[in-house]
Amino acid sequence: MRLRGLLLVLLSSLSSLALPACDDKPAPAPGAPGATATAAPDPSASPSASAAPAATASASSAPAVPMPPRPVPIGSSGPIQPSAPPEQQMMAIAYTLALVTPRGNDPLTVDAAYLDDTMKKLDGAVRGIDKGKTPPNPVKATKGNRKIEVDMGHGCSDHVPGQLVQRAATTLRAAYEAGVLVISCHDDRWECHQSTRDPKDVLCHAAPRR
Repeated sequence: MRLRGLLLVLLSSLSSLALPACDDKPAPAPGAPGATATAAPDPSASPSASAAPAATASASSAPAVPMPPRPVPIGSSGPIQPSAPPEQQMMAIAYTLALVTPRGNDPLTVDAAYLDDTMKKLDGAVRGIDKGKTPPNPVKATKGNRKIEVDMGHGCSDHVPGQLVQRAATTLRAAYEAGVLVISCHDDRWECHQSTRDPKDVLCHAAPRR
């Protein structure tokens, strides 16, 4: 009985001791292999390596300015007739102005060499497809050189700006990257605006050339 009592006292003492948690592992010694995991970064490493992801994220998250409402659905070029409701005509004016307004990630400047070379080539291109009498000096840069306007005697339609670009041995993408946002044709009845941002975005409206 006495031995049994001593065992009960011993078990009671052991149960009252605080046992260490299973995941409370001791910190490795400074020389241990695990201690190198939290070592300070190498001061000789290039700072751009850690800064690049942050810079990329901020650039890609820059909000783009939305375009105003289009007077006709995307994919339709109109044309917006002179008899169209005033609201639709106002929408057309606002939209065509927005086409030549830099926004979002558009190039900040216009490549002067590209602009000069392309305008010379467009001068010859328009004379080959004009169905009327081509006016003198038919190609000009407007809207701060963001728009190349090609005057024609007759025959401007929604596919003509793209045709002119092709005949000038360039592309809408190249024009956009050079900072040109719109290429248009303008004749005795219509003006058609071809966006370089989106090849499908063409809008024509009544605008007899004077």
